Amino acid sequence: MSQIETYVKKKLYGWELGEREENMRKQYLDNIRWFVIILVVVNHTVSTFSSCKAMMSYNTDGIAALDAIGYFIYPWFMPCLFLIAGMSAKYALEKRTEREFLKERRNKLLIPFLTYWVILGSITAEFSFRINHSYETFKKLPDFVVRLIWLVNGIGPAWFLLQLFLILLVFLLVLKFDKNKKLLKLGEKCNLFVLLLFYVPLLLAAQVLYVAYTYRNCFYLLLFLLGYFVFSHETIQEMVKKYALIFLAAALIVGALQTYFCWGEAYQLVVNRPLVVLYTWLMTLAVLGCFNRFFSGTGKISSYL
Repeated sequence: MSQIETYVKKKLYGWELGEREENMRKQYLDNIRWFVIILVVVNHTVSTFSSCKAMMSYNTDGIAALDAIGYFIYPWFMPCLFLIAGMSAKYALEKRTEREFLKERRNKLLIPFLTYWVILGSITAEFSFRINHSYETFKKLPDFVVRLIWLVNGIGPAWFLLQLFLILLVFLLVLKFDKNKKLLKLGEKCNLFVLLLFYVPLLLAAQVLYVAYTYRNCFYLLLFLLGYFVFSHETIQEMVKKYALIFLAAALIVGALQTYFCWGEAYQLVVNRPLVVLYTWLMTLAVLGCFNRFFSGTGKISSYL
């Protein structure tokens, strides 16, 4: 561990390094989670006042300076969460059977999703329809189609719970076909070049089953599978940690380029373009590596979050 890493961890967390660090849970993954959730709040705020006609924005000129924040954070924070979800699934299945795992995820994902959709979804959908004059917009459509749009609109922020649960179902099917854990063993053999080359299948996956600018079904599924079969290995995590600063530098350069070329367009609608997907992948690697390297401890604030 470098002197810089040691200094950062002591200042941030106030703990002594040594055996405790080796035996602790992967706190850096939890730190990424709460950090990303904060970014989600920032992103929704930025979207509300954006000038690039981003989803959820008011029909006003907006504040152009805020658009840059959206271009830099929106492409990668949800993909990063799905990759981490795959890694976490690996650790969870080391202590649970697949049946226990599914039951637990049903209670943590599906039931909360249905509860939100039934109790709050109807309220938010009706509010959204009235504010946006959607009843007038869709008045020429059949009533059942309008009602279907109304129901989908009511899912709101609970979409993540539904998306992740559906991915888990597909993931468990994949495990059934990989009983000898060949994919898991193959994932551990990946080198730096292969990690970077995953950009290609991710770019292709991003173009398939992309629904309502939110449900990036194949893209998120592939990220989850990469998290489970590749990034759950200690050797891969150490590799990403080693090159973290290089990933970060490359991501910032590509991030600036994709912001320049996409400027003026809603950043939710350009996420599947080659340059944006490249930025997404580089920044995801950078976040994983940097948090593992510099923010792998815990303190009062991080524990609370």
